[in-house]
Amino acid sequence: MRAAKKGFTLIELLVVIAIIAVLMGILMPALTKVKEQAQTVVCQGNLKGFALGLMMYAQEHEERFPNSRKLYFYTDQQLPGETAQGTFSYRHQRWYNSQVNLKDHPEFGSEFFRYLAEAKALICPTFKSLAKMKGATVSNDVQWSSQQDDRFYEPWHNYTMNSYLGPKHANARVGKLTQLKRPSDVFVFADEGPYAVPGINSVGLNDTDLWVIINQGNAENAVRQFGSKYNVKPGPDGFGQFTDIIAGFHHAPSRDVTGGKGNVVFADGHIAPVLRDDSFGVAWPH
Repeated sequence: MRAAKKGFTLIELLVVIAIIAVLMGILMPALTKVKEQAQTVVCQGNLKGFALGLMMYAQEHEERFPNSRKLYFYTDQQLPGETAQGTFSYRHQRWYNSQVNLKDHPEFGSEFFRYLAEAKALICPTFKSLAKMKGATVSNDVQWSSQQDDRFYEPWHNYTMNSYLGPKHANARVGKLTQLKRPSDVFVFADEGPYAVPGINSVGLNDTDLWVIINQGNAENAVRQFGSKYNVKPGPDGFGQFTDIIAGFHHAPSRDVTGGKGNVVFADGHIAPVLRDDSFGVAWPH
């Protein structure tokens, strides 16, 4: 007679399941970290196109910076798919409005946009993942900063420009690359995140301007108060609430997608991650 085939006992199955669960618990954080590192590399690769575009633009425009307000678009006026009321609020819909995605609709592009041909994308993959969730996995202390029209909701850009740089008529402080004393210390373009964090920043991504402290008189006073621009930090123990801020979703603390770093392009062309709380120090051009 043939011996009957012996199957797994319930205990053996439970042991195998437990071992698999332990292995998954070990591997998942490592895989998540690898994914985050890959997204950071892709993001920095995108920004290399911005660095190249800036250098070409400056060479052909007497070393001038582009206008942060018209970084991507030629107009502030209403474009297809824009339903908000008021001139400025139109701009607040464009980062997700599929009807004006410049990769598909270059006819809406600004003069500077023509110099971004080498930029593989205008959006960081980490931002895109977070924006797709619309804040669903973020704590109650973080506010989703957008009131979007879901009919055309397809996030496609999040890189914005330091608004202290640019033409005088746009209220910028420094108009030319050659006027910066330390270009390696001042960023031009940066990741911006989709969230407002009470006490830290009042708005998430809404347009192409990145104003850390929008009132420049307050910015000057803050530098004097804290002794150095690098000491001006957001929060109750610092300056208080910034307006805009560099994203904090790269190298972020566990379960906090707002408290880490964002990738930036400095005026000398190099790219590096910068802590969210150091936004003013690398934005203020003096």
